[in-house]
Amino acid sequence: MSTKQINVFAPASIANLGPGFDVFGIALDGLGDTVRVEAVPEPRVTIEVSGVGADSVPDEAGSNSAGAVLQHVLEDDGLDHGFHISIEKGVPPGRGLGSSGASAAATARAVCSLLGRDLCSRELVELAAVGEGAVSGSPHADNVSASLLGGFTIVGPDYDVVRMNPPEIDIIVVTPDVHYENKTRLARSLLPEKVSLYAAVNNVGNASRMVAAVALGDPVLFGRSICDQMIEPHRAGMIPGFWKVKQAAIDAGAHGCSIAGGGPSLFAVGPEPSAIGRAMAEAFAEAGVASETLLTRPSDLGARVL
Repeated sequence: MSTKQINVFAPASIANLGPGFDVFGIALDGLGDTVRVEAVPEPRVTIEVSGVGADSVPDEAGSNSAGAVLQHVLEDDGLDHGFHISIEKGVPPGRGLGSSGASAAATARAVCSLLGRDLCSRELVELAAVGEGAVSGSPHADNVSASLLGGFTIVGPDYDVVRMNPPEIDIIVVTPDVHYENKTRLARSLLPEKVSLYAAVNNVGNASRMVAAVALGDPVLFGRSICDQMIEPHRAGMIPGFWKVKQAAIDAGAHGCSIAGGGPSLFAVGPEPSAIGRAMAEAFAEAGVASETLLTRPSDLGARVL
């Protein structure tokens, strides 16, 4: 091992993007987690968390997305040393912005660099997904792929990810002040085991249009493709005033609006981000809920060594 510690930053992300459940992800600019991974003599994983929402992030390896990645490497590779990780949270946990995914992605990149492992993108995504599994109960790679690779990502079978340059769009994220214990598990538990053929066909069509929009660099088509008939109706009840907030975004000029990942944040895409954000916040206020607004854009950059 040529180095004994390394620092890595990974951006926040929005997964699903409407019709692309567990498949689509997009990295966000200006928001992310920073981790420092150090090799230590004892063959165990210890965790220190600071930053936004640190008190709500577990510091045990088995239930922390970053710690689970390191524990997997430690056990799978039979290492005779361990790791200490310091996580500086910039992505608020439980908001639908890929908080656990950012930590897992940064850690996967960091531990591979620390150990001198040259993993391909598929292997990195698979490793980071181990961390997501520790949090949600099942590995999924939509957030970690975007945080690792940047841009707009499409997750395929066996963690084979297609990365595309994102379109030039403004993204508005509005987060209501509601809190759920084990939010990711709750959001996934609300999903139906079966969906109608009509809903499936509509989602396939909108997902196809979204990929075309990215390829064409068409922000309007991208926003108009944010339509989901399979997941959104089942999770909308988690979010006070959801339908009115979504309509407020459209009325204010958004091309599309939906739930960010597992929620409770909503995201919208449109040409007047400040006006759209205000309209959404006002609709939440009318529902008796305070909210915070983030104006951002896609990030071309993924996880990187600092």
